[in-house]
Amino acid sequence: MQKKLPNVKRYGLEGSEAIAVLLDQIIYEGAQRGIVDVVAGLSHRGRVSLLAALFGYPKDELLRKLRGGSEFPDGSPWTGDMLVDLAKPGAVRYDDLDATVNIDVLWNACHLESGTPVGMGKSRIKDINMARAKKNRNHTIGDHVLAVSVHGDSSFAGQGVVAESLGMSGLAHFTNGGTVHVVNNNQIGYTTPASHTRTTRYASDIAKFADIPIIHVNGEHPEELARAAHLAVAYRQKFRKDIVIDVWTFRKRGHNEMDEPTFTQPAMYDAINKRASIPAKFEEKLISSGHLTKDAANAVKLGWLTSLNAAFAASETCAAKEPARAPRWRMLGSSASYPVEKTTGVSTDTLYEVGIKSVAHGDSIKVHPRIERFHIKPRLKRLHEGHAVDWATAEALAFGTLLKEGYNVRLSGQDVGRGTFSQRHAMFVCQDSEKVYVPLNHMDTDQPSGQQGKLEVVNSNLCEEAVVGFEYGVAVEDPFTLTIWEAQFGDFYNNSQTIVDGYIASGETKWGQQNGLVLLLPHGFDGGGPDHSSCRIERHLMLSNDPVDDHPVALPNIYVAYPSTPAQFFHLMRRQVKRNFRKPLIVASPKTMLRLASATSLLSEMGPGTRFKPVLGDPSISDPRAVKRVMLVSGKLYYDLAKLKSEHPLGQHAAIVRIEELSPFPREELYSVLSQYTNASDFVWVQEEPRNSGAYAFSAPRVKRLLPVHAELRYVGRSEHAATCSGVETQQAAEHAELTRCAFEGLRGLVADLVIDNISIQHDQHQSLDEPVASVISAEVSHRWSNRQIYAAQSSDQ
Repeated sequence: MQKKLPNVKRYGLEGSEAIAVLLDQIIYEGAQRGIVDVVAGLSHRGRVSLLAALFGYPKDELLRKLRGGSEFPDGSPWTGDMLVDLAKPGAVRYDDLDATVNIDVLWNACHLESGTPVGMGKSRIKDINMARAKKNRNHTIGDHVLAVSVHGDSSFAGQGVVAESLGMSGLAHFTNGGTVHVVNNNQIGYTTPASHTRTTRYASDIAKFADIPIIHVNGEHPEELARAAHLAVAYRQKFRKDIVIDVWTFRKRGHNEMDEPTFTQPAMYDAINKRASIPAKFEEKLISSGHLTKDAANAVKLGWLTSLNAAFAASETCAAKEPARAPRWRMLGSSASYPVEKTTGVSTDTLYEVGIKSVAHGDSIKVHPRIERFHIKPRLKRLHEGHAVDWATAEALAFGTLLKEGYNVRLSGQDVGRGTFSQRHAMFVCQDSEKVYVPLNHMDTDQPSGQQGKLEVVNSNLCEEAVVGFEYGVAVEDPFTLTIWEAQFGDFYNNSQTIVDGYIASGETKWGQQNGLVLLLPHGFDGGGPDHSSCRIERHLMLSNDPVDDHPVALPNIYVAYPSTPAQFFHLMRRQVKRNFRKPLIVASPKTMLRLASATSLLSEMGPGTRFKPVLGDPSISDPRAVKRVMLVSGKLYYDLAKLKSEHPLGQHAAIVRIEELSPFPREELYSVLSQYTNASDFVWVQEEPRNSGAYAFSAPRVKRLLPVHAELRYVGRSEHAATCSGVETQQAAEHAELTRCAFEGLRGLVADLVIDNISIQHDQHQSLDEPVASVISAEVSHRWSNRQIYAAQSSDQ
């Protein structure tokens, strides 16, 4: 690199070359103990060297990337990533063991240490799936898969996600059998000395709070690193816990070979520049001890240099190859394949059966009396009497029917077992023994083991970034597990913004790596204050690549939905794993709607032939021609508007249209609904979020392209605000009353215009003045919606 491409930033391994020995020995020790797969998370430092020398990444493809080319084939839809975030699956062969270990190198976002929890989640589910495939009843997590994570010293000490990850490493539902952490400790972070990068004595001290052993080893002695690897893997395999190897090394050049280290560390680099390279010292030791001749050493170096020169020449014309897709992902279509949307309804008999069993428990489980009274009995009563069901019941029906079809469901987050609002109760805790019982895992006790999927209810620790990263790792490893993370409140996802930005929203675009992770973010302005109201719908919509204009995008990078009925939520959850592709799904999930009497659904709405509807028209409109105002709304605000409309004397002249799915924006479905209101002249977007928040800014330009010529889209809602909402409940309530009042303001004038227009029609057509306004509207009225070309990102009928 220094000879051929000296101006390329590369974060070289010089000074830390023995890390390659350490990683090779870790994999070898694992192979001796039955490990067949290694999930490897690499840091920037030395990544290119390790990929080429240890993990089998084609050197010509690496050099193609270093010279400015792509790591993907020409014409690939993937944009690629930074050089220091490259990844490709590989394998390491050990002939003396007759063993080959697959190396799953993680794609990771550039943000430091964010890949640590991703590797934990990926390795856990990979190991569990191997055990399931082998039907191994005596499986202990970590038997088949080993996670290895390489860190820099400053980032290991400084990044909070490290503490979060280590803190959950030994927790039920998060353990992966132990990760071997390697700290490449060159005692400097970028240009900052150790004295300014941490308070602790050692960079690895953060691991002490979790009782994780730490091995300190001198990186100038490769044999000692091999011994450290032996000890670390032996410990991990015996105790199935994390362990840290703190490798004390140095950095030969600047941070990325482009900067001058003596600007800030002159004394340190005076000492470093006087040191012989580690490979040179090791070579001299081998020759002096008689283990190697000078000619043999030269032959090794010449062979490597020759292969690099050949790869450099080949890099001009080589064609990069697409990374191989894992077997489970090969069962699905590629991202560019035509989407197949199936109906997601289920027979009502099955729904009834699952609903009953979702609250069943054995005699050995003593359920809390309040759960019995307010959760179990009401659910059974609704089902027995054929009444509409609430949100929690619809969710249980979605999970239970997927389990019966063999899919797995993993629901993770703080308090998800009972639900933040005590609405879910997916698990019962015995009041005598504290034994946990998950009813949906016991639906088919009379069937052979393994036929039914498993619901994993994960009450996570009190963190967000690491947990969401972990669940992302699960989702990219297994597309047939419905993986869900639920925030206590939508605002709490903020701490995981790095994972949302760098992985969930852009991972497929950068790496071609699909994932179907679902984020449930409770949302709604109901007096919760600035930090318990908004899931920041606007942020997720800004991350969507759904086009404003007619430029086609086959599928957007993320799906964003704000469903308003339990049936809609039921179909969303089932659709997520019934498709022939996977996309992340962001759901503005309910709070007040969980127990709202009008926010219920009949089982028939989840029955055969039914599916999710991106747009819901106004069910109260009997004659669309009578509509003068169309209100566009998402989520729970619909119920407040619908109540006011039912009380308004001119309510039949206003239609409330719900946009249930915001990304991809449902152009075709919305146009189909809007075009029924041939006399509508006033179009209003109504939202409870401030104008600089919520879905308005994203939706407005898309809606305007669907409206008749010269029609405008008005905004009704809160004005711009720095915080998501007021923390004063009375103020928030007053704002809400005002915005809902404004939604109907001026309706009388619009209706008067409609009457005047139709008096003229009456006169021309000699119709009776006694007829109702709606009925005298001529079917021959010019249809202002005709001949409008509509682009649909995806039709629900596909």
